[in-house]
Amino acid sequence: MVVSFLGTKGGTGTTTLAVNCAAELRRVSGMPTVVVDLKPGTGDVGLFLGVRSKFTLLDLLDQLTWLEPHVIPGMLARHDCGIDVLPGAADYGRPGTADAADVEHVIDTLRRTYDYVVVDAGSALSPCSAAALHVSDEVHFVANPDLPCLRNLQRLRDLVRLAGVPEDRVRYVLNRTSDMEVVPLREIEVALGRHIDHRFTSDYRTVAAALNAGVPVSTLRPGALRAELDTFARAIVSRALAAA
Repeated sequence: MVVSFLGTKGGTGTTTLAVNCAAELRRVSGMPTVVVDLKPGTGDVGLFLGVRSKFTLLDLLDQLTWLEPHVIPGMLARHDCGIDVLPGAADYGRPGTADAADVEHVIDTLRRTYDYVVVDAGSALSPCSAAALHVSDEVHFVANPDLPCLRNLQRLRDLVRLAGVPEDRVRYVLNRTSDMEVVPLREIEVALGRHIDHRFTSDYRTVAAALNAGVPVSTLRPGALRAELDTFARAIVSRALAAA
């Protein structure tokens, strides 16, 4: 199953959710899981998990023709929580437009090796992120409860539909929520014309502690965010099993 996260703008917490979703999917299901950093330039997936890898997405894009799928896991960095990490390329500008077809090929190849492929697609709908969304089983739009994010969410929904992603694959995630929102949840859902699928509590202290330690949130003390991530992952696993 391929699960992609696309932010409605920079700083919405897309990488945080992608990394922790991958860790939770591995913990809940016990099945092989990989997280892919699709952002051009130096992405943050490896940083969030405190891992370094000589093998990056760019290497896989350039060498996939000569690689057997079963050797790929041995080339990736593995975090102590059990997930494999394919970090972003160090070259700014790649993956670029010319890499879109290869991105789709890479994700299809990973799908044959891993039960769960989690993609951090960044916060821009580029040809490469569109290619990833096109082959994803689930696409999660990540927004914060503020006006810029909600405006972009409406626009992004239309763009993704034009890119050929069916509406039934798309889910709406509201990140960093609290009891004192500028825009109430009911007003957000009315404006969008549909419900919000998942909400995650704002917990900067826990997220920062996990980032500084290079570990998933689930390894820290229990709390609302940890419970929400657990519920989120279990829902994905249930849908994957139902689809299978």
